[in-house]
Amino acid sequence: MKINLQREALLKALQIISGVIEKKQTRPILANCLLSVTDDRLLLTATDSEIELIGSAPLEARDSVGAVTAPARKLYDICRALPEGTPVTLVADGDRLTLQAKSSRFTLATLPAADFPSIEEKSFSSQFTLPQADLRYLLHKTSFAMGQQDVRHYLNGAVFDVQPGRVECMATDGHRFALSRMENAGIGQLKTKILLPRKSVMELLRLLNADNLAALTVCINDHYLRVSTDEFIFTSKLLHASLPDYHKLIPQKGAYSVLANREELRQALVRVSILSHEKFRSIKWELKDNSLEMSANNPEREEAQEVLAVEYEGNPVEVSFNVGYLLDAISAIDSEKVRWSFSNLDDGVLIEPAEATGSSLYVVMPLLVPQAEQAA
Repeated sequence: MKINLQREALLKALQIISGVIEKKQTRPILANCLLSVTDDRLLLTATDSEIELIGSAPLEARDSVGAVTAPARKLYDICRALPEGTPVTLVADGDRLTLQAKSSRFTLATLPAADFPSIEEKSFSSQFTLPQADLRYLLHKTSFAMGQQDVRHYLNGAVFDVQPGRVECMATDGHRFALSRMENAGIGQLKTKILLPRKSVMELLRLLNADNLAALTVCINDHYLRVSTDEFIFTSKLLHASLPDYHKLIPQKGAYSVLANREELRQALVRVSILSHEKFRSIKWELKDNSLEMSANNPEREEAQEVLAVEYEGNPVEVSFNVGYLLDAISAIDSEKVRWSFSNLDDGVLIEPAEATGSSLYVVMPLLVPQAEQAA
């Protein structure tokens, strides 16, 4: 294999696949990327056996074709260190890959392309398109609520629920719940529900551009999800679990309803959180007529207090929350004002934009640890 291309094109493709390459691998070949030539492009493939990511770079010339695997991290570091606008020549010969760039020359050890583990091509029973920005929006608005290394492995990811004309993304770690919904006529009458692992969600967030309105293709079967764009092809294994009805986690809008300025509330929470308990991150809310008093303390007997004007008429209510969970939910809301409502606090508090767009909503469960115990 001998090909010519620009340093920027190769570097961009290597940047795309870099997130899949683990620094420590149980199998040496997983630290490599597969380089293969097809038509007038160089395809670079990386995998960790759970995720496969393919990037591509346009070729300026090719004298011969073939396939080889080379150390992905070293190849990326070399390209990044080269001057901008440098033409690059790649030559694979035996068990060596040579990169020539003007007066620079690098020779890397390779492994056989036949040994590279690739996800088997399978037919996809479901397929739909949506703008790249929309898919990133759904993930961004919910991914913070995913579990991390929970023994209930169905919590360690995000659920995609595709229904005729719309797609929903949901995530929960058992203490909070996030849902975001996008109407999309391109889905047609498709109905499917999948569970995407946490690592795959985070990798897609890295790859997707919030400002890119170009359509991407999502393909789904019983074992894999594939996302295809002009720049990359992302394939991930799915988690398999008996998924509960997540909509039952959403409490009904209750008798108590509070309306507040979102940014004023967020800033007050940030200030109070400074003196909250490092472990429990607890703050106490005291709701009274048109007033919300927030307070926090810690074992050093330090205290913080904020009083915020809100729209609330009802009986006085006291409740404690994890301030990090509240900040995540409130920061994910785009509207000027935020509303939270509840009837029975055991079912959690429903937090959503004041404007009833219905696109995103969040549920946060109260803390059960008494404030006095946390400060002890």
